[in-house]
Amino acid sequence: MQVFCICMLAGCPLFRYIIAMRKGNEKYKDLLKKFKLKATDQRLEVLRVLDAGNKPMTLKEIIKKMKVASAHEVTIYRALAFFVSNGLVRQINFETNVPYFELADHEHDHHHVLCTRCKKVNDFIGCGIDKLVKKALSQAKDFRSIQRHSFELFGICKQCAK
Repeated sequence: MQVFCICMLAGCPLFRYIIAMRKGNEKYKDLLKKFKLKATDQRLEVLRVLDAGNKPMTLKEIIKKMKVASAHEVTIYRALAFFVSNGLVRQINFETNVPYFELADHEHDHHHVLCTRCKKVNDFIGCGIDKLVKKALSQAKDFRSIQRHSFELFGICKQCAK
């Protein structure tokens, strides 16, 4: 049985919500299909939460924001591990012994700056990876290629420096 908004008007909040959810789910279903992954409710919800978060998040933060009632911690962690191994999600090390996750950005060379006091995170684009790879390969004689990289900077934000 499908639920329809009685008024079916674009100005109705319920109608707008239903349309947004359908569009969002299609976007995530297409993303999973692109990576040849099955679109389960939990996987779709994890992608929705990561996309809406606009910042790296821990497993507990992701679960807290999920709207799927049957979201168990182990299931969500497995989904995240699966996404990471398939290149859909990045796992980030902020040196806290807790993994952080974000949607992989395949269009930009995307990295982070973390305040070591308040844990504020800002993004930045670019790290000169091409030059760095050449230098690394010229010095690491046992390596032929670099497949991926992770680059985080740690410092003090302006607010904490006051």
